[in-house]
Amino acid sequence: MRNEPKNKGFYLLAAVIIIVMLATVSITITRSMFGSFFSQPLTKIFFNHLADAVLLLSPCWVLKRRRTYTFIIVWLVALWSFIQLLYYPTYRDVMPFSSFLLVDNISPTLLKSSLGAVTKKSLAILLLPLLLHAYHWWLRQSASYGSSSRVKRHWWMFLASIVAFVVLRLAITSSIYLANQENYSGLRDTFTTRYTKLGGRHLNYVMHNGVMSYAIFSIASSFDSGVSDEELQAAQSFVMKNCPSYTDNPHATAIERPNLIFIMVESLNAWAVNLDIDGKPVTPTLNALAADTARNIVCLNMISQAKHGHSSDGKFMYQTGLLPLLDKSVAMEFSDRDYPSLVKVLKSRGYKAVEICGDEASLWNVENMSRAYGFDTLYHEPELREQLDACDYRIDKVVMDFAASYLPSVKGNFFAQLFTGVMHSPYDSEWEPATWISESSEFTPAVRNYLEKTHYFDTQLGIFLKSLKEKGLYDNTVIVIASDHSEPVDDDPRGRPALSRDAVDCALFVLNARGGKSVKGPIGQIDVYPTILDVMGLNDFKWKGLGHSILRYDVKSAAITPDETMGNSPLLPSQCQTWQVSSTLVRAGKFN
Repeated sequence: MRNEPKNKGFYLLAAVIIIVMLATVSITITRSMFGSFFSQPLTKIFFNHLADAVLLLSPCWVLKRRRTYTFIIVWLVALWSFIQLLYYPTYRDVMPFSSFLLVDNISPTLLKSSLGAVTKKSLAILLLPLLLHAYHWWLRQSASYGSSSRVKRHWWMFLASIVAFVVLRLAITSSIYLANQENYSGLRDTFTTRYTKLGGRHLNYVMHNGVMSYAIFSIASSFDSGVSDEELQAAQSFVMKNCPSYTDNPHATAIERPNLIFIMVESLNAWAVNLDIDGKPVTPTLNALAADTARNIVCLNMISQAKHGHSSDGKFMYQTGLLPLLDKSVAMEFSDRDYPSLVKVLKSRGYKAVEICGDEASLWNVENMSRAYGFDTLYHEPELREQLDACDYRIDKVVMDFAASYLPSVKGNFFAQLFTGVMHSPYDSEWEPATWISESSEFTPAVRNYLEKTHYFDTQLGIFLKSLKEKGLYDNTVIVIASDHSEPVDDDPRGRPALSRDAVDCALFVLNARGGKSVKGPIGQIDVYPTILDVMGLNDFKWKGLGHSILRYDVKSAAITPDETMGNSPLLPSQCQTWQVSSTLVRAGKFN
């Protein structure tokens, strides 16, 4: 029979290790959010994760192989904690359990980005379970390791653990409810909804209700992911009331049947534009475009609304005028929907539609989403592999060089969507060949590395625009340049010149518009779709999206989540509601 240690310190150590790992994640995230973990009381952090540890270890008292179970649980918590420490710096949220199942999204790009996010703290998390192994080895060598012939099942301890979890959970959540009653309709509401005031649905459910409550809630929610008739009717009523019905085109470009090139820029932060280092501009091409407000629409205060789909969410918003899901990736979960899109509007007018990117087909379901939007042709990593290999996978050059040579051969009007990639994280290694940016003492090394990549993109953009002019395409084309999402780059806000503390500011340029405009904002990414319809003169298309054209509305606000906003304007209430409406429409697949 299996031996059982009489020293209960084994299970006590396991509980302590679990608490320490989960507390490390909570404190690390809280510090990066607020600059100090005192915004999240240490007592609350401790008792939150004490409750988690009690529930996780409760089966130990009734299982035969309780030590094996304990080791498995401790290692699972360690891996969960390790992944969260890698995930949060980029996504500003806790990785949802559903995302752990997205194995198709694993790619060299994702792995490189994840490895670049590894820190000493995240590696230390993985060392903690080894303490339990070491202690177990010591027990086996000591007299405290008995030779009992039968494993006793302590059902009373199991039940006591469950009761202890419930009592702790109710006590902590009740205190949260009493301190934030304005955000909840009742105590039950703290468990059945994800509190979003701090800007992350998953994150804040975990922060307020603990990891195990979040796991239970996620499992329960997965069995009820559909849309009720009442929810669908409410969403459709919102669209009928708020979706614009105008059909005029007073803001259309003066170009007759213009081509459209949409350059989606990986991780372009607005604070990088017009930034000088040691007296030299980092982005001279973008600076010149930003200064030409006679012909270009420019906004350097567009708020990132991308969520767990990240880059794919940016594409989704720009193509459809809908917001992404707060809890899942649209591209990975709902690529089978028939979405309204810019592609389909232009194709109905005889345009050819091509997407050019250097991503692997598996990354954010590129191939299936390209088909869902209606693109005729997709050129991505398999087709561009030879050029990518020759250029050390510097995607920006490959994509723009390919577009410059391919687009002049397209007969008739075209819509080309280009997606860059050089500015993707990580930023832990120096750019080669280094420029004066790396030699500067300004900012942190990570920010300088990011700016080296930004400068590279800007250089390639300048070459691309020059090529369009030389080939006679520039003057007949509306060119949109927009960030797919913002990127924190460095968790220490003192290490970067961000416009806002969390670096949520994206950039938007619309070239060759009818008259330029400098938009102060803030605006949301969802506002780009109706703005492009305005510029392209496509307002006879009924679906105007759920955003607001910045050429028709004085947009001065954006909803990052239903409860976290930037700016203030009369549009704000509907902007917050749009999150739920978009989610309902996506899940139901009802866009008619």
